[in-house]
Parts: sequence; structure tokens; C-alpha cells
Amino acid sequence: MVKEQPFIIEEETVSGIPIITVRNKRTNEYYSVIPQSGGRLRELWLNNGKENISVLRKIDNVHSQNPDDIFTNAKLSPFAGRIQDGRYVVDNVKYEMELNFLEEHNACHGFVYNKAFMVVAKDASKDQATCRLQYQYDGHVKGYPFSYTLEVSYSLTLRKGFVCTTKIINRSESVMPLSDGWHHYFDLGSPVDELKLKLNVSHMIELDARKIPTGHKIPFIDYAVPLEIGDRIFDSCFRVNGDNGKAVTELISENRDINLSLWQEIGKNKFNYLVIYTPSDRKTIAIEPMTSNVNSFNTGEGLMLLAPEDEYQASFGLFLKR
Repeated sequence: MVKEQPFIIEEETVSGIPIITVRNKRTNEYYSVIPQSGGRLRELWLNNGKENISVLRKIDNVHSQNPDDIFTNAKLSPFAGRIQDGRYVVDNVKYEMELNFLEEHNACHGFVYNKAFMVVAKDASKDQATCRLQYQYDGHVKGYPFSYTLEVSYSLTLRKGFVCTTKIINRSESVMPLSDGWHHYFDLGSPVDELKLKLNVSHMIELDARKIPTGHKIPFIDYAVPLEIGDRIFDSCFRVNGDNGKAVTELISENRDINLSLWQEIGKNKFNYLVIYTPSDRKTIAIEPMTSNVNSFNTGEGLMLLAPEDEYQASFGLFLKR
């Protein structure tokens, strides 16, 4: 007897916006993605063995201009975090980008977070279902004349939870600077103050008033074991530790019996940094895997320099402990 395929991939239009949903029919776990709005995740529901739980802040309005809304669950490319004054130098050539964080006088979070991605594949097997999106950047943005292909693959699996893989290929004729990252907001249905956090990090990067690293690195063990966040305010960058090529961050709601684990690949040209950010409303918390330190286009700390046709690839994933 042939077992029924556990995964289905559905398409619908919500308020005029096409949405793709990948669902596990057995558990009803699912994610939905908005290709036309930066290829962002709209929702993600995972199972902890007892119930299905929404773990991400849901995107209801892709047109909102609130800064937290703009970057909700966004892909940060071709740079994550800040570029001080929007200026940097590669191969003795000076570049200057538009400033989108004027109050800080910085360029921040790249420019693909609101671009229309193309769906290039939708595949389902007995073990997982994947939606693969692609964005072709042609070098038109001021201060970043390097063309590249960006592919994002979202997979819902039977045994490994949710997995996201990014692949970037330099399509320009010169060396291309690159920093990669994500900006997911996590919402476990409880105020952030009531959640516990566990970090696997070596140190925290000291930032100045403009959120630019000072060069000082602070040993950090505060959340080496699960610790209540309380009223602590995070807008912080960390260098991560890990074993077997992965670093794991845990976000825990004891009230709801939820333990969410985020793993990120570490190693050469992988997600070796992590940003934690608490919005002022204290309803969500951003946990952001990044390949480099903040302002890496100037400091070189974690910065990738891809030669023409060179490729970068890295993954992170999410699962609920059962």
C-alpha cells in the first residue's frame, strides 16, 4: 500500500498579494511565503508534539512603512546590519550608498527586503517540501554596482523542522563584497519579558550610539543557561560558538511549554554572528543570523569577497523541542 504524500503546496491571493503555503497534512505544520515582498515568510507554524504553534510575527500588511514592519522576517542582502555613513572601499575604489537610517547616518539591511522574487521551484517528497525563490540583481542601486543571483530555499521537513538555505552567485566582472543575514521576529504568544533566552556566544560586540562597533569585544556569559529576559533591552551583536558546525539559540516560554531552537551554520563564510533585538512594544524578539559583524564593509570582520562566478551558501533552521 502506497502511503499518501504528507506535504501539499498551495497558492492563494490575499488582499491582492499572491501567497504560497507549504503544509504537512499529517501534523498541519506549515509556512507561507510572500514572493512579491522580498520573498519573506508570512507565517510559520511548528508542532511541539502536543499542538501547532505560531512562532513568527505574522505579516498582515506588506505596505506598512513602520521600520519594524518593513524588516519583519526580511532577507538582508547584500549586507546585513549597518554600513557606517553608507561608505566603503573595495580594491581601492570608493563607494557611497544612499542612507536609509537617517537618524544614525547609516545604510542598513541591504535593499532586497521589498523586492519581487520569482518562484523557480516547488517540490514535495515523502520527507520534505520546498519552495525556492530567486532574485536577479543587476547592479542598479547607487553604491553597489555588483550584479548577483540570490536564491532562497524554504523547506518544511518531517524530522528536521523548518530549514532555510541561501545561495548567492557573483554575476559581476569584479570582486563583490557580501554580508548575508535574516531579520526574523519571533512571537511565542507571551510578552518578551516572560520568555527565557539561551545563547551560545563567546562575546558581545560593543556598539556606539549609531549602532557601529567601537572595536571593543565584551565576554558574555549571561545567557549561557536559560535566563528570563525580563526588562532587558537588546539591540546587540554577538560572535557565536557552536559544535559540529552549528550554533544554537533557544527561546523558551515556560507558561506555554514551548522551547524554540534556532540553529545556524558556522565556519568559513557561514552565519558566525547573531543579532538580538527587542522592539519597544516588547511583543516580539528579533533573532538574526548574520555572516559578519556590523559595519563589516569597512572593518572586514566576517566580510566575504566573492570573485566573479564564485558562490556562497549557508543554512539555518528552526524546530520546537518535543
